[in-house]
Amino acid sequence: MDSKVSKNVKLFLFGFAGLLITALVLVVGVSAYRVYHAAASDRFTVTVAKALRFPAFKVGDKTVLYSDYVEDLAAIHVMRDFDKNNGGQGASLTEEQMSDQVLWRLANNVLIKQAALQNKVTVEDKDIEAIKSQVLQQFKTTAEAETELKRRYGWDMDTYDKKVIRPYVLQNKLSEAIGTNNQAREMMRAKAQVVLDEIKKGADFATEAKKYGSDGTKENGGDLGWFGRGDMVPQFEEAAFALKKGELSPELVETSYGYHIIKLVDTRTEKTKDEKGKSVDTPQVRASHILFPFPTLTTYLDEIVNKANFHLYLNVHNPFAELKKQKAAAASSTNQ
Repeated sequence: MDSKVSKNVKLFLFGFAGLLITALVLVVGVSAYRVYHAAASDRFTVTVAKALRFPAFKVGDKTVLYSDYVEDLAAIHVMRDFDKNNGGQGASLTEEQMSDQVLWRLANNVLIKQAALQNKVTVEDKDIEAIKSQVLQQFKTTAEAETELKRRYGWDMDTYDKKVIRPYVLQNKLSEAIGTNNQAREMMRAKAQVVLDEIKKGADFATEAKKYGSDGTKENGGDLGWFGRGDMVPQFEEAAFALKKGELSPELVETSYGYHIIKLVDTRTEKTKDEKGKSVDTPQVRASHILFPFPTLTTYLDEIVNKANFHLYLNVHNPFAELKKQKAAAASSTNQ
């Protein structure tokens, strides 16, 4: 009798365990479907996704969770509704645009953290408190600040700290570290010197500008058009006006933007009026340049983004797809 009871209990337990496993598999399956096919944001789906750490996408080997995507998407919806009621810039954002912004913001946070680690940049509590104090100074009380954050983003101060203040501080400190990196500046100077030497040996300036230029003039062979004194930063202006028509700057010209290779294309004199309204002859020059910019966070991140691999798992618009096309086009151009 005892053995029969024991056997029945075992069968019951095994059966119950089987039901639990079946139910769990069903819950996981339904949740996964709702996440990866519908990008659902209901509480049940998000709770399961958060518990099981469902990924939304990967940047390299770093995973961004679906729960983080949903949380930020909810916040940007609140922000859009706030802007609609208050005539803000985000009032016209579409669902696709909001999703794209969230995906890029989360990806940017991953890249910033990786770059900060590589550059040994850290955030200290005093840095956070300084920014938080600036935010709170705009309100009479902390409670008033919390209320405003709820209205604008649906967040409390702790969430705002985590999602906005800390990434902001880290990005600023990283930007400062990159901008003052003397080794990176020297590497850029060496690169610019090589190109200057090639042009001195006979390489075509316009061709080199299209190849190495970093600003909007590169597609026009570096052509800056006509300009007079006071139109450019002093170092650039002094170097350009010291050249003769058709002459190349013998040395690299350093400005606050970086290192320039300058070629004077032409000169002319125009009639203008001075402060007293008297007509005077004003010299102008037309120059071309190739800019090798000082390292900035933007250029640094552009390089990282171009090298990174993005893998989106969600059935939403993929803002990273265009980047893949650009990489493929660049690789094809290089091979040719």
